[in-house]
Amino acid sequence: MKNILVPIGISPNGKNTLTYAITLAKNYKASLFVMDSYNTTMTPAHISSAKKVIHEQNLNRVKRMVQSVQNESVDIKMVNYKGDLLNGVESLDSEIGLDLIVVGPKSNDINDALFLGKTSGKIVKKTKVPVLLVPVGFSFSIPKQALFAFKLGKVEGEKSLNPLKEFVKAFQTKISLLLVKTPGYQDKKLEVDHEVVELSEGLTSTDNATVYQGVLEHFSSVQPDILVVFARKRGFFEKLMEPDVIYKKEFYAKIPLLVLKNR
Repeated sequence: MKNILVPIGISPNGKNTLTYAITLAKNYKASLFVMDSYNTTMTPAHISSAKKVIHEQNLNRVKRMVQSVQNESVDIKMVNYKGDLLNGVESLDSEIGLDLIVVGPKSNDINDALFLGKTSGKIVKKTKVPVLLVPVGFSFSIPKQALFAFKLGKVEGEKSLNPLKEFVKAFQTKISLLLVKTPGYQDKKLEVDHEVVELSEGLTSTDNATVYQGVLEHFSSVQPDILVVFARKRGFFEKLMEPDVIYKKEFYAKIPLLVLKNR
């Protein structure tokens, strides 16, 4: 784990997310990149000087937040970009190679009914970088137990499991696997990749309508400190997120949620 990105929005929880990411980066001895995720939509009525003022105000806001939690043992860099947040993330990933994005579930949204806001939702759904969602007000603690829930056991991409491997390496995290057999499953597609099995403490299979229902059924017995899922095409998050938001009635996690991607 070398490079971690933290997109900072206008949510009051931004400082908490940044503090969590700093502690994580310190444990990994990783570099931390901070990017402003609040992109004001300008109309033709706004003159160029107004754009400059807004840009400078946002940049100063992020700078003040970084200075308030600065940790000398962590290399923190400010990322300046113009335009769409996703383009900024993709550009930075191409340039340096991002290993993880740490973000709050609602970076800019204040709607209490939402679990995942629009900005964070876009990051989870539309970037190729693994994402760690940190609950509002959650303080860092060593993740001793992880629950890795999935409905397809095959892993595509040699780097897909890297974030999970890093947790095991840095924190000796124990991983419980939960294979959720959803309606219409085929046995030949349920073969679990040997790399996944080797990481785990054991495998449980369950029949449920969705992966989330399987998680709810087994959450109490496992008592995880972190929940792990895969974002696949037409998979767990993609079906939930036709719009770029997820409501709490559809999915909710009170612990950090690690979303793996095919890398």
